[in-house]
Amino acid sequence: MFQGLSQGSIITIFYRNIPRVSDGKVISVNTHMPVYSPTQPMAVLNGPVTDLTVQIGNETIPFVGLPANGITANFPEKNLFISTDRTAIIREVEAQKAASKQALEQVPANQKMYQECDNILMQLTPERQREAQQTKDLESMKTRLDEMGNKFNAMFELISEKLGIPVKEE
Repeated sequence: MFQGLSQGSIITIFYRNIPRVSDGKVISVNTHMPVYSPTQPMAVLNGPVTDLTVQIGNETIPFVGLPANGITANFPEKNLFISTDRTAIIREVEAQKAASKQALEQVPANQKMYQECDNILMQLTPERQREAQQTKDLESMKTRLDEMGNKFNAMFELISEKLGIPVKEE
């Protein structure tokens, strides 16, 4: 539990956006009753909270408002998940992995949806049709020019060979 930690205790931090796991050393612990603002007069009092200050390498991170009796806390704004129990971190990493796997499995369907929406927009927007046709025409002309250039070079080499003129390398 967070309230049972003391200075020097170790907690585990899972960085969701990187992802990586680090152990942090507790620098300070403060367990107290939460203070609610007057704008929340009917707020439910869930019991004491714990504020921790944790050092990870050269960085000091404050964690405010942790449930005193809890062992895990989620900080989505910092992309962090902390716990006093490594098993909870393992479960969180497995959940993140499963979510990523699910997202990867949806990639082909999203690619198809993207292409179909693009096709619909092409049908509904004459400007896009013209731009697409111009791009296609330019690619075709580029390919044909490359082919003509290759044929011209081959003809030039053949004529040079027949006339005994050395071909200059550029």
